[in-house]
Amino acid sequence: MIKNYFKTAFRNLWRNKIFSIIKILGLGIGLTVCMLIFLYTKDEISFDRFHKNKAQLYRIIQTWNFGQDPPQNIGITTSIVGETFAKEIPEVQLYVRINGEAVTVKKKNDVFTENPLFVDDNFFSVFTFPLLQGNKKTALKDLHSVVLSKNMAIKYFGTEDVIGETMQIKRGDEFENYIVTAIAENTPQNSTIKADMFLSIKNDLKTPGNDWLGGNLNTFLLLSPQANVQMVESKMQRIFDKNTKNFLAKAEKEQGAALKIKLALQPLTDIHLSKKAGPDNGMSDGSKSAYSYILTCIAIFILIIACINFINLAVAQSLKRSKEIGIRKVVGGTRSQLIKQFLAESFLVSLIAFVIGIILTIVLLPFFNELANKKLSLSYLSDGYLYVGYFLLLLITSFIAGFYPSLVLSAFQPVKVLYGRQKMMSKNLLTKSLIVLQFALAIFLIIGTIAVNNQVNYLLHTDLGYDSRNLVRIDLPNSNTSNKLPALFKNELGRQPNILTVAARNGGRNISGAKANGKNLTIEFNKIDDKYLPAFKIPIVTGRNFSPDYPADSNNSVIVNESFVKEAGWKINNAVGQTINFMDEKNRPATIIGVIKDYHFASLKEKITPELFSMDSTASYGQVWVKIDPNNIPETLTLLESTFKKLVPFFPYSYQFMDDINAKNYETQAKWKQIISIASGLFIFISCIGLLGLVMLSIEQRTKEIGIRKVLGAAVSRIMMLISKEFIVLILIAFVVATPVGYYFIHKWLQDFAYRINISWWMFPLAGVSVIIIALMTLSYQAIKAAFANPAKSLRTE
Repeated sequence: MIKNYFKTAFRNLWRNKIFSIIKILGLGIGLTVCMLIFLYTKDEISFDRFHKNKAQLYRIIQTWNFGQDPPQNIGITTSIVGETFAKEIPEVQLYVRINGEAVTVKKKNDVFTENPLFVDDNFFSVFTFPLLQGNKKTALKDLHSVVLSKNMAIKYFGTEDVIGETMQIKRGDEFENYIVTAIAENTPQNSTIKADMFLSIKNDLKTPGNDWLGGNLNTFLLLSPQANVQMVESKMQRIFDKNTKNFLAKAEKEQGAALKIKLALQPLTDIHLSKKAGPDNGMSDGSKSAYSYILTCIAIFILIIACINFINLAVAQSLKRSKEIGIRKVVGGTRSQLIKQFLAESFLVSLIAFVIGIILTIVLLPFFNELANKKLSLSYLSDGYLYVGYFLLLLITSFIAGFYPSLVLSAFQPVKVLYGRQKMMSKNLLTKSLIVLQFALAIFLIIGTIAVNNQVNYLLHTDLGYDSRNLVRIDLPNSNTSNKLPALFKNELGRQPNILTVAARNGGRNISGAKANGKNLTIEFNKIDDKYLPAFKIPIVTGRNFSPDYPADSNNSVIVNESFVKEAGWKINNAVGQTINFMDEKNRPATIIGVIKDYHFASLKEKITPELFSMDSTASYGQVWVKIDPNNIPETLTLLESTFKKLVPFFPYSYQFMDDINAKNYETQAKWKQIISIASGLFIFISCIGLLGLVMLSIEQRTKEIGIRKVLGAAVSRIMMLISKEFIVLILIAFVVATPVGYYFIHKWLQDFAYRINISWWMFPLAGVSVIIIALMTLSYQAIKAAFANPAKSLRTE
């Protein structure tokens, strides 16, 4: 009987080739999207779950409450925290500290920048990173030991058999010899702890100031299996409060800074998708669970509209199969047999679509990896759960697609069917509702595409308040000589015709505090030289720039932005000459000599906050910025590289254009722009091929009506309108449904940006008109073909 079901199903599919192709193509695309996103989601939730001790491993995180500012969550601590907790809390079995720091490695006459992890010597005993060679307990006992991954060993030595070999590694001003003591398996892709080189952290444990406050490394605790996490957290807090109480009380008394710090334990497996504190200082690949939710919703919606196509076409084809159903019932066929027959057809279509989906998944996986910034592969993620998931996807899809049509078709009454009195598909309310749902989803995604596209364009092209054109950033080594390098660069490059300006700045972003006008301010602190503001063409609203003519500028003078002045409660014109105090141990005073216009020193996702510039001699420079002539860029870049290698021979040269740095800030938004654009295109394509099938069936069922209308003198345009009208009305209803939903989600998404576009009214009719035009193009060929058909032939056929 089952064999007969599938034989009949195959014959029916072969007899209706066009409609079968439409069903299979729609389902195939839907299943492909589901499979790709299934791989993505599986990878996201698998991060760090390969560690044997995953259930017992926690990272210490801090929540800082500072005055009226929003709480700040950080995933780093000082070096003393883990050591103290391991001694004083019985539930803590072991602690491991992890920190990332760039180093320079010399191989013959070449130098390379590597990013090793500095870890405690019990690292390989606590975390599951297998060693191919060496002893995990002793590999990092010596301060000058180094553990390499298999890839790193081959890179530097051409072989994995390198135990006992020497590497020259530079962390400060001098290269030192390190002995290779172990070879580790390459770090898994789904790990937030990722490195190809491991060094002992014991050389890097000095923390300035109070040893308990702040942080510069990750501290992990291995708890006993029976430990109560809440009790451990409360014990941690008591110890922490005991050791920081006096320092915080003194700071509050002297500076009026009321700082409260709360400690918590974060499971290792939560870090990758954490909303509080993601990967930090040596850890990488942080993500957001929202990405998985959005992609999963897109996949489900695409699969739903593919199933809707199947349902609509199956129900629409009901009149073509009505006599078959009637005869089957007359000769004794039961409803359950008919349901099984139609479910078998649905399963056969889904199975063919599933095979096509797997092929498309393999073909499209490299493109999807680039789009999602992943390195997924079927072999990497293949396991029993994946295969079970795919099989369940096949069963669920075939059931959803075939269940309702099987109920509808099996319920036909033989008498009505054989006398031709069965209701027309055009009367089917569910079919119309599903068409509305399909196109409402398509319009919703087009609205989203328009909004995301406009916001990304705004981020990339809005005026940032400075001139970013032809600005090149060159990173300097972190050494005692870094403060001398900018002067050397200026001396070497100052007379070159293609070099317009050379300026210096500290590396990275530095968040600090200052007291101004009796208020405690959280500030962005930067060390710059006198050429920095002119190089960026940042306007000075009042006062002056730093100058070599004023020796006091090097330590006692600062420049602030407009936001700093506003937060302090001063007026712009009265800010110059005011005194501020740095919130550090020395409580140093400084005088404001100038106020610059607010500019976007961070991405447009962040609001402009108080910023302060200093020429502080105790801080160090980390970057040189060069303004170059745009007429001869390749030659100028070659000059910059040769100059760098002359001045800093044993540090890798790297540069970036400011425009590229700004674009990288919005890389994620640009990716989502692509993803949503592709998703909306797939929605429209699947919806339109379903619409095409429905139009073809509608015309086929109305052949006699169209012929009679033509005989009675109906114009071609009138017949085209007749065929298209009901579908266009459904799309207009879909537009009415999608518009408020689209507005709500766009408004909510834009709240993540401090600076954003306004939601314009034209976005919504543009989306609706776009879908209607595409739908009309889909309808037009079949409508025109029906309108120009010979009525005599149509009536004779009927």
